[in-house]
Amino acid sequence: MISKKQVLNAFKKRGLSLSPAALNAVLNLLSYGSGGNDNEEATSILNSLLDEIKDRLMDSSDSSLIVSRELLEQVVAGMTRDASDVMDEAMQLLDLNSGVPRLHYDLMKKGFSLLDSSSSSSSRSGGGGGTDSSGGFFGDAEDKVDMFLQRYALIYQRLMRQENFRPKLTTGVSYNAILSDDDNDDDDDDKDENDPSKKARGSNEQVKITPLEGLLGSKGTKILLGMIVQVEEGRYYLEDPTAQIPIDLSRADIYSGGFVTENSICLVEGEMQDGILVVERIGQPIYETRKDAIQAIGLQNSDLFGAIPTLSELSRLQQEEVRHGQDGMFVLLSDVYLDDPGVLTKLEKLFDGFQDFDPLPVFVFLGDFASRYPSAVEANANEIIMSYFDDLANVICKTPRIAKEGKFILVPGQNDPGIGVIMPRPQIPDYFTGGLRSKVKNVHLASNPCRLRFFSQEFVICRLDVLSKLRRECLMEPPVMVTGGENGKNHQGLESTSPLVQHAIKTILDQGHLCPIPMASLPIYWNYDHLLRLYPPPDGIILGDKTAEAYYETYGDCDVMNPGAFHTDGSFQVFRPVDMSSGTRKSDCEFSRVE
Repeated sequence: MISKKQVLNAFKKRGLSLSPAALNAVLNLLSYGSGGNDNEEATSILNSLLDEIKDRLMDSSDSSLIVSRELLEQVVAGMTRDASDVMDEAMQLLDLNSGVPRLHYDLMKKGFSLLDSSSSSSSRSGGGGGTDSSGGFFGDAEDKVDMFLQRYALIYQRLMRQENFRPKLTTGVSYNAILSDDDNDDDDDDKDENDPSKKARGSNEQVKITPLEGLLGSKGTKILLGMIVQVEEGRYYLEDPTAQIPIDLSRADIYSGGFVTENSICLVEGEMQDGILVVERIGQPIYETRKDAIQAIGLQNSDLFGAIPTLSELSRLQQEEVRHGQDGMFVLLSDVYLDDPGVLTKLEKLFDGFQDFDPLPVFVFLGDFASRYPSAVEANANEIIMSYFDDLANVICKTPRIAKEGKFILVPGQNDPGIGVIMPRPQIPDYFTGGLRSKVKNVHLASNPCRLRFFSQEFVICRLDVLSKLRRECLMEPPVMVTGGENGKNHQGLESTSPLVQHAIKTILDQGHLCPIPMASLPIYWNYDHLLRLYPPPDGIILGDKTAEAYYETYGDCDVMNPGAFHTDGSFQVFRPVDMSSGTRKSDCEFSRVE
């Protein structure tokens, strides 16, 4: 047994001293770890402990060389972490209930701020601080105005940082709009000769954005940035913070791909004729990568989770990500119909296949959770709904390890029980899931959408039929998009994703919003529109969309994946945010199926 004097001397040789409480704790630790009699084992533990304490003090801003009991507990906790503990610390979930801070851009001050989700639009519009919104959960009229203003402002500021849009001291003005997709140039080589935007990108010519109020009395072709709105039935206008002007889209060409819808913000090239803006070209705003966006916004204003306050902490998380991130695995399922016995049988097989994994994956279930729910007037309607989730609990409990240690995230669909179909959609009410939560230890009922942090990466999880909604609200037929890849394969060697899916992915990321369509088609709580925003772009989007086939695509630096409908053929995805098999850090996704 190592004596008290030997422990003090060992610390003294490292230039450290121990508080009395810490000394007693070290002696107890050595006695327990070595079995009380093995001095060689105790010495090894002591040396490892000293190394960790020294490293922790060197990384800390605290200059004290006295080791406290609190510091000792932190070091021991870090040394005894297993893979499961690392995964627990690496993940953080933010949703409607926990509160997601909102990124605010002040057009007058040209600066960013990160506001509490309860701050009011009346104070934000003037660039001030925040107070509780008088409109409560639903918001008031000013919140609706601020919702659209912020969508515009966030796109405008990122556009003005693009090289061709930056004001120059001396330059000629070109009216060849940059309307094509920078990230998919190779897909459109056959259009290069006819697309003036690519000529502009290859030159130093400046593109000037004209505010709509500047069109009054002007002549010639102008470049504008505005939101398409329908003020009168069947008549569309272009709107920015300065004015609103009727537009004619009958002669417009789309050069950038994506869906042009009402309430989308577009780059427009056109000329005023008899009080109407006749549009010649129209396209999506230019995408900005996550790295560039965070660099412009600042780490402090872009950290929605409050977990990465400094660059040193970001570096530490990234190092942890490389060392332990490969253990992270997410099993993604969408449209898991719990009222279908066949689905329950497939779930049982799925859990049986993953029960021996160490650590266990995180199971992400996206709604809807039933093919048909009983109406409120039906007898025992609530009990029937509760039985669906009880059935899920019973299936999970057939694999005791998953029931005890597994983690589940349940994101509701539009038809699941809850408050209407307004987005963002609150979690499934606790009333229906009491049996599930009592039998399965780690069940997280999240809102739709929600955000997940995995080490330094951020993911948005959403259940929404985006493709069908964008197609239904599309004002113009999108251009033909090359499906990419050699021999009709994409970057993973899988069958190429359909062009319509590629248009949908491009639209939501270029727009910086999960579904930029009219409020009549997708109602949104004005106060919580920021939960649907995709700026700065996340590292990945997990999107449950039953109107599209299963896919995994990368647009710019953002991975977008759809696991497909589980109830149809047992399709699901296994997503690994960190895959080091190629020697570099990247993500990986496998398509799987339960027969």
